[in-house]
Amino acid sequence: MLLAVCLMLSWRALSETNFFFSQIYEYNGIEEQIAKYGPQNRNRNDFETTTKSERAKIFGEIVRSVNNGGQGLDDIVYRDASGEIIDTFLTQPEIDHLNDVARLITHLSGILSYLAAILGVLVMVFWIGKSWKNIEIWRPYTVAKSFLSMLALLLVCCGMVLAVGPQRVFYALHEWIFAGMAPWHFYFQESLMTTMLTEPLFGSISILLMVSAFAIWVLLSALINKILG
Repeated sequence: MLLAVCLMLSWRALSETNFFFSQIYEYNGIEEQIAKYGPQNRNRNDFETTTKSERAKIFGEIVRSVNNGGQGLDDIVYRDASGEIIDTFLTQPEIDHLNDVARLITHLSGILSYLAAILGVLVMVFWIGKSWKNIEIWRPYTVAKSFLSMLALLLVCCGMVLAVGPQRVFYALHEWIFAGMAPWHFYFQESLMTTMLTEPLFGSISILLMVSAFAIWVLLSALINKILG
């Protein structure tokens, strides 16, 4: 339960930072992939002429839209260096897929908000039992033990992903999560979204999510330990 809450808080915190898109831009092959496939796109023209800041803005608009039920997806445009609109960024199939993503995020956020509330209530109940009734219902792990258990979990997960292959894991998760929904696979020559959102970028975002969730886990564990320890 605590891990799920940490992941939710991590997603929300990183969304506010645009997942550090501008900071990790050069390390994820984005510029090279756009330069290669932008001119080949059959649906949109001249995306390769856009600037890094324009691409970061587009990424931020996508993040805000999927975090707000998909609102504004069809209004995302890309501009040239002078600020003139070139075209809309997303095609209708891409919008349909991102609306599926937005519904998933909304659903998960609702569930995780309930889990966070339940966790808060449990900690309060345990604290009342300990402070008022001198009944120790549950003793939390020490911060060091929480740190080591989370680190072990991260290493196991990373090992499994590396053993199976990051791309295979990515595709398998999409096939499982989005089964029966709008198509989610797009070719570079048809999709600016696929061109800009490189596979290494998704890997970097996953690492950021796990590292920040890890940090939140340690902080919450320290807080819970202080309250109940």
